[in-house]
Amino acid sequence: MATFNDLQADGFYLIEEAKGNDVQLVEVLLVTQKAVLLNQHSDDYETMVWRKKTDTIYEIVEELDATSVTQYEDLFEEEADDDFDEED
Repeated sequence: MATFNDLQADGFYLIEEAKGNDVQLVEVLLVTQKAVLLNQHSDDYETMVWRKKTDTIYEIVEELDATSVTQYEDLFEEEADDDFDEED
């Protein structure tokens, strides 16, 4: 079984943390000697959480490549642009 130690700094991953959980996008912000700081991306918000490197991950579904990360980020830039356009 995978652990959070398997995730690389600055990487974006689709993971299923526990069996039966929804797949979620996580970004590894910081790696310390014993823990990792993750940014969990949800539909409407982002949450930063710490996990021990020894904590298990049911499945690392995929590590996103740079193109996929850019496409993901562009989705939210377009929404932000739309919000500003509506105020005019």
